[in-house]
Amino acid sequence: MFVVSCGTDLYGRKLNIKLEFPTCPTMTEIINAVESQFDVTSRSTRPAGYPDTPFKVQTFQVYDDILLRWVDLYSSAQLTNGCQVFCFQPESIWHSDSQGIIPEAQDCVTWTTPVDSPRRSRMATDAGVAPALSEKLRSVFYDIDFGNKGYILYADLRSAFAKADIEFTYATVGELFTMADQNRSGHITYDEWVRFAIQYPSIVDALFFRSRDTSNGFAGHSMHPQQPMGYMPMQQMPMQGMHPTQMQMQPSYTQQSGGQYYGGSYGGRDQVASEYENAKREADAARLHKEMAEAKERDAWDKMHGTSPRY
Repeated sequence: MFVVSCGTDLYGRKLNIKLEFPTCPTMTEIINAVESQFDVTSRSTRPAGYPDTPFKVQTFQVYDDILLRWVDLYSSAQLTNGCQVFCFQPESIWHSDSQGIIPEAQDCVTWTTPVDSPRRSRMATDAGVAPALSEKLRSVFYDIDFGNKGYILYADLRSAFAKADIEFTYATVGELFTMADQNRSGHITYDEWVRFAIQYPSIVDALFFRSRDTSNGFAGHSMHPQQPMGYMPMQQMPMQGMHPTQMQMQPSYTQQSGGQYYGGSYGGRDQVASEYENAKREADAARLHKEMAEAKERDAWDKMHGTSPRY
């Protein structure tokens, strides 16, 4: 296995993930993997008011352990197993890269998009704010469950990945199915799917957004034609595959919200707006605290080393 840690700036914060390949990847392969992974992350974390902009790589730099500094990455021959690279996107009024400490790389399931796939040049169509993970995993479960059986078979999962143009670089569909099917029953129940989604949220995000990019999802379930991407009236949310508690609670949600579902929350628009403002204030306070802590860390690092492998 060949591991490359890749960092980038996304909506004012730095991300860093571990990409896994069977051998040293070509530049085309690493660009494909980075754009596939971070485009989904961008869509799932896009703040309110920001436009949907497909993630594209402009340049790479790699940290040279011999020179102890960052250098431009122009060939896969510069890559070493376990190396750290940083991806730069095109500058715009909505995006700019800034200096800061790159966080520790997080594990993820690495996947790419076929070079000739139209999804490599998708149109910016997302509107509003993406639903919460709980809503996405339920929507994806329903889409994958061909025939509304109430569970997912291996063939269902394999077909969903194929229709979504998701190709794995190291892991296999069988390995992912085995990880999800915890009781080895040969199928994935809704509860098992929830646990899998919590452990691998990027997989659920990838399936969710790529299902929304098609008119009928993966298993032929059509979305409401007048709703923006990622939204569905509450009366039409699928009952098949729901947890029993969710099925019992849905009528009360519908009654309380007037039958409308707004961006992963139930209730009227005023309630949703209030919840958003409270969450935004908490997030702003957390970011300020983090920035102060990172500034102290940078000062301490510079005093100790003089220079730092940072952007």
